[in-house]
Amino acid sequence: MDRSRKWRRPEVAGSISPRPSGRKHGQRGAEALAGALVMMMILPLMFMIVDIGWGIFIKVSLQHAVREAVRYAITSQTASDGSGGSLGHIASIKSVALKAAGGLLAGQESKVSVRFYDAGSSTLTEDLGPSRNRGGNIVMVNIENYEYSPLIPVYKIGDLQKLEILEDPPIQITVHAADRMESCPVSGCAAL
Repeated sequence: MDRSRKWRRPEVAGSISPRPSGRKHGQRGAEALAGALVMMMILPLMFMIVDIGWGIFIKVSLQHAVREAVRYAITSQTASDGSGGSLGHIASIKSVALKAAGGLLAGQESKVSVRFYDAGSSTLTEDLGPSRNRGGNIVMVNIENYEYSPLIPVYKIGDLQKLEILEDPPIQITVHAADRMESCPVSGCAAL
């Protein structure tokens, strides 16, 4: 008998013969390292997508808030102050903007401003008179300099060889909306 030939197990029909996995001993560590390197590239990209999406959400939400405030303003309505009286017209407009912003303006109420412009003048000058909310004037609601700090650091290229990280740079968002005031009700324009 020739002993140089190795013995083989006879194959049985329907049986699965074991195959070698093809992996060498050190390959599992290399796969873990490759996975970690890929995650180091994917995670910042995912954070950046979330960060940009959040910034867009803030901008759209604030724009919605000023639009709602202008829609409310043109009707010359006033909101209740909770004790049976009513707020002034400007305070009512600001309260509508704050509610429509969905809590984004909590602690930053001073960033909401309401201005009236005289539509009868050729230069569209700001009307500061006591009846500035009369029909025909333009009302503009602004949210100015809302600060949004991104999660991902913002980089600046100083020299061509140098990439600098800016220290907590807030992105300032400003939104406006304007419309023409409707005629005042028969009872008169709302008090400012």
